[in-house]
Amino acid sequence: MTEKDITMLAFSLADSIEKDPRVLALKKAEKAMEENDEVGRLAFAFDTAQTRYNDFLKIYSETSPEVQKAQKNLYLHKKTLDEHPFVREYLSCYQEVRKMYDELQTVIFAPFNEHQCGEKK
Repeated sequence: MTEKDITMLAFSLADSIEKDPRVLALKKAEKAMEENDEVGRLAFAFDTAQTRYNDFLKIYSETSPEVQKAQKNLYLHKKTLDEHPFVREYLSCYQEVRKMYDELQTVIFAPFNEHQCGEKK
């Protein structure tokens, strides 16, 4: 097989991946999630809580009441964001695409992870 053949196969694979229904569903879910104002507000609140938690860790010990309260607040904001229907749909689609990529990794690249003597790296 020539370098040109390999290049053509790589482009064909990339094109097939982009047209895969799982990838198309992920892109649609991502667009819906990004365009939703409520998700935007929840993401901003989560980001703010995360920044506050990280800032408190710089000042207080991990066991301090301030850090524990900030950690709980961060958890609640993350939970609320993750439970939003658009985010749940996105994460579900993402998992399916991730499985596809894991399978491709195994089929295409796993043989290169072995030494010639058969020992794994």
